[in-house]
Amino acid sequence: MTGRARTLCFSLLALLGAGQALAAPPTVRTVGVARKADKLMVSVGLQDLFGPRDVERLLSGFSTRVLIRVALVRDGGDEPVTQAMRLAEIVYDLWDEKLRVRLSTEKPGVAETQVVSTPKAAVDLATSLVAFPVIESSRLEPGAGYHLSLRADLNPISEELVSNLRRWLSHPSGRGRSGSGDSFFGSFVSVFVNPRVDDSERVLQVVSQSFASPEGSSP
Repeated sequence: MTGRARTLCFSLLALLGAGQALAAPPTVRTVGVARKADKLMVSVGLQDLFGPRDVERLLSGFSTRVLIRVALVRDGGDEPVTQAMRLAEIVYDLWDEKLRVRLSTEKPGVAETQVVSTPKAAVDLATSLVAFPVIESSRLEPGAGYHLSLRADLNPISEELVSNLRRWLSHPSGRGRSGSGDSFFGSFVSVFVNPRVDDSERVLQVVSQSFASPEGSSP
């Protein structure tokens, strides 16, 4: 076995072992909430999902994935009113010495790729939601309180999870309430309740402040 192969083997073993770690309990974080074009838009930064070694590893040539799941929950309730997600994939181009960040959402057939020069810029893109649409604001009950539960996963390991995720992002038939018929997201709420990291290198869980249906501008 060559030195490079041995290093890769050790890296994969460390990656798999990390998946058995416990996630830190959810933290309360102020999340930007606004209404635009009859959509509830969310803005939040989750850069602390990455540690220093994770940032350095972005230049190794291996793909890095960041999965962010968002659940809108009515205060006092258990089931999400709706759910949304985004998958980011970071790959370092050894020839151009640039990092490519591919962002996929539930909008069928739409994926955005951006090219950046530094690992920090790649992390910012992969872990930041900026005016991210979650639900039509007309579906919010006037005067009711809501909050957001967010979970960010660094490097989901399970190929089945990634495969199901790609399929759902292409055909989000299960979007809406939990238990809508799509088995992959039938237990969506459990990812915020269960503190174990089942298939990821690291997990960051965040709960937003409570808010009412925000005022905003129409197009």
